Amino acid sequence: MAKRKSVLKKPRYVLIIEDNVHHAELLTEILDRHFAPVIIHTVDTMEDGLEFSAQSIYDLLLTGAVIKDKPITDALPRLAKLAEGAPLIVISGRGDERLAAELIKRGATEYLVKTRETLDHLPELLDRHLIHHKRPSKARSANKKAAQPKLPSPAAIIREVDKLTQQALTIAEPRRRKRTSRSQNIEQLDQLLNQIRRLREMASKLVQKDEK
Repeated sequence: MAKRKSVLKKPRYVLIIEDNVHHAELLTEILDRHFAPVIIHTVDTMEDGLEFSAQSIYDLLLTGAVIKDKPITDALPRLAKLAEGAPLIVISGRGDERLAAELIKRGATEYLVKTRETLDHLPELLDRHLIHHKRPSKARSANKKAAQPKLPSPAAIIREVDKLTQQALTIAEPRRRKRTSRSQNIEQLDQLLNQIRRLREMASKLVQKDEK
């Protein structure tokens, strides 16, 4: 598929809720490649996803159908409400028409099955959603600014860094890591370090904000 770039000049803000590090990094790469400038926040629990959504204004939300072995069905209505009209796309590892219908009913914009064909066409689908989505006016939300989303709380950032660091240590420690090839271990560590780097950048912005 030909490489495409979004014509949007202002950065778009995207939240990814995904507990599979490889899948989260794959989505991040697609967004970086096709929609730069884009600012991506990645979390691996629905609890943190809800907290990030409560404090930030996102143009797009991507989530798995099951996070930490728990279906997102009950949490989805709240997440959709916090999204304030932003596209909320569920990307699942399996096709389930009944689940898809239920999630759409509870607030999901689309339900996609995670296949190679879906991933190949994902940039076109996301581009369509981003073009038609207009960031909600924050005049009705006095505590939020329209121009710039708030950063997640320091506690949420620390939780994510701790989780990712623990995953990295598990992979790096010979006696604890699973039997995977050296190249797979290096790839997984690189993905984790990239996510940690993003979180550190977010933390730096919080420090700069407090110093002003």
